[in-house]
Amino acid sequence: VDEEYLWPDNVAAWECWMSVQTQWRMGMAGATGLDYAGVHAAMRLRGIKRRERAEVFECIQAAEFATLSEWAKQRKERARDG
Repeated sequence: VDEEYLWPDNVAAWECWMSVQTQWRMGMAGATGLDYAGVHAAMRLRGIKRRERAEVFECIQAAEFATLSEWAKQRKERARDG
């Protein structure tokens, strides 16, 4: 079993990222991005301090963009192989 480790500085962003997985906005082609109002609500509810929210939000956006890119790649591959 492979074990993954998370740097302590990234714990808040990771936990918030995991808690907003129900906040995807959906369009005709699938997910288009996260509902940022939901992301900000999650940060407040998780007790992320105001001064830390911008950094956590940037981390969540990076994960969002990476996820959307991967999903787009998978859609393209399915269409090609289709």
